[in-house]
Amino acid sequence: MRRLFVALSLTALSCLASGSIARAACAPGDFTKAQAAQGKILYDANCASCHMTNLSGGSGPALGGAKFKSYLDFTKITGAQLLSFITAQMPYQAPGSLKPAEYRSIFAYILQQNQYKAGNVPLTGQTAACIAMLPYPGKS
Repeated sequence: MRRLFVALSLTALSCLASGSIARAACAPGDFTKAQAAQGKILYDANCASCHMTNLSGGSGPALGGAKFKSYLDFTKITGAQLLSFITAQMPYQAPGSLKPAEYRSIFAYILQQNQYKAGNVPLTGQTAACIAMLPYPGKS
């Protein structure tokens, strides 16, 4: 029983330590302006026909503004989960057809348009976990 307690304690400490290390790797602004600029070009070519150029939604849901904030409030989705969904399910007519870096650039553009802060660190699959979608910084 004592060994089980020690093993569980060490596992818990390890998880706490790795979580702290992961959070320490997060920087203010987990995408760059250049990445978002590239994302706009890709968004316009692959996403705007359904989500509209202003991200207000059309045949696809809104990716900005009050409707997007409502979605975030309801789902409590994380940045990593949202990027994963976009990567696996979009564009609607050809899911998964873009390169991983292209999906990250599109997501960076969506973040920028919702007034999340850009920084000096490009968005990666790992740094997407750093993005707190709530509280929503954009205008509702």
